[in-house]
Amino acid sequence: DAILVESGILAFLISIICTPFLIKLSLKKGLLAAVDHRSSHAYETPNTGGIVLGFATVIPLLTFSNYPKQDDFSFLLSAFAVLLITGVIDDFNPIPVFFKFLGQFIPAIVIVLSFEEQELMIPFISEYMNLPSFFNYLFWIVFIVMSINAFNLIDGIDGLAICLGIAGGVFYLIKFLELGEDELTIFSVGLVGGLLGLLVFNFSKRNKIFIGDTGSLLIGGLLVFFGLKFISKSEQGPPTHAFFLVLGSFFLPFADMIRVALVRLLRKESPFKADRLHIHH
Repeated sequence: DAILVESGILAFLISIICTPFLIKLSLKKGLLAAVDHRSSHAYETPNTGGIVLGFATVIPLLTFSNYPKQDDFSFLLSAFAVLLITGVIDDFNPIPVFFKFLGQFIPAIVIVLSFEEQELMIPFISEYMNLPSFFNYLFWIVFIVMSINAFNLIDGIDGLAICLGIAGGVFYLIKFLELGEDELTIFSVGLVGGLLGLLVFNFSKRNKIFIGDTGSLLIGGLLVFFGLKFISKSEQGPPTHAFFLVLGSFFLPFADMIRVALVRLLRKESPFKADRLHIHH
């Protein structure tokens, strides 16, 4: 489809053209990721790539799709804006864990409320019992927050979070194509195109940029939103099959997050402690 190609090209061009300007601005303003005991980089590096990703993903959606005309679009846009702002603040002035979680729970609540109640069945459990709506909403809100955090935590070496985001984006792109969901396909194409452009600079030696918490939170938020949309569109009734596929798209970040949290707890340390226990380290 020509529109999909155009959407991907536009997202890629926005990313590849705007990133060098943002690198120069970041270097000038001191918007850099410092080097500490957890760092895999040897010198201070701009960490503002997530800002470019936000524009690269949304602009093709505004340009080529009818999604902005849907009733829930403004709510979803506000949810991802909160994630973006939370990431930007944390990148430049690290915030307490409570406020970082708050910046994830608010978008999670908004995303969940954009779905019909019957689309929020809890996999497996809903097959055997009817739970009050509160438990359905709570399950998916926690699932969204966990997914966002998993991607945030896996972002520790060049290209890892970006490549996982590309893989997830391509997966949902294919699934939305199969389901005939044109608007969601354009959405996922924008994410993939934007990430491909950023990957060039993330691996660069001279013009390097990180996506920062801004980018990792946004990738995690978008992919889990795509996951819920895929579940709601692909099956009627308890969505166990689709849920397994969504879990598969988050397997590596989830596995890393759970393993690191368990190791820290066994050491009688806070599961939120920053260290070098992740898979990539």
